[in-house]
Amino acid sequence: MLLASLAIDDSELRAQMPLLPHVIPNECQLECCRLGQWSTTFSTVPVYPAPGTDDAPRDTIPVRTSFAADSTVVVVRQVGIAVVETPVPRRFEVSPPLASGDTVYLLRYEGDDFFTTIVRGRTEHIYAFWEGKPGMSRPTGWITYGRVLQNLKTEWWVHVRLPTRRAGWINMTHVSSVHGPDACSE
Repeated sequence: MLLASLAIDDSELRAQMPLLPHVIPNECQLECCRLGQWSTTFSTVPVYPAPGTDDAPRDTIPVRTSFAADSTVVVVRQVGIAVVETPVPRRFEVSPPLASGDTVYLLRYEGDDFFTTIVRGRTEHIYAFWEGKPGMSRPTGWITYGRVLQNLKTEWWVHVRLPTRRAGWINMTHVSSVHGPDACSE
């Protein structure tokens, strides 16, 4: 399904939009993500045959069990849409200025409040100019320049190898019972 929920008349823009669900390989939604030996903590974790699947889990990882996390993907379920209400100045030398009325299509969160987007038919790295999610929390009084019309919906999946030598995928978007190394604390 090609973004049927968006009212886009521009066929060139439509051609740039990914088919959904869209899988982005080698993406980690934690700032300091590190693969390797992880473990479950207080509950079992379901293991699925493929990332983004609606199939039933084919396995589980028991409580307090170590396993190998060897790769990650982000599955985009819904493209976000943000609209500029007040002109946005250039930010951090990489996020271009935006004009009132620009529509920004959010394709993926990059971290540190930056997003990969499509705006005016071009792929751009845009710093979040709106209030609220998606993105980081902002202090009271933070200047905003627009609003989100449709949330970006993504899932973070991790490929795991279990002690039993079986392998599969865990949906980290819905799991809180996993602990792994943190590259920021080293």
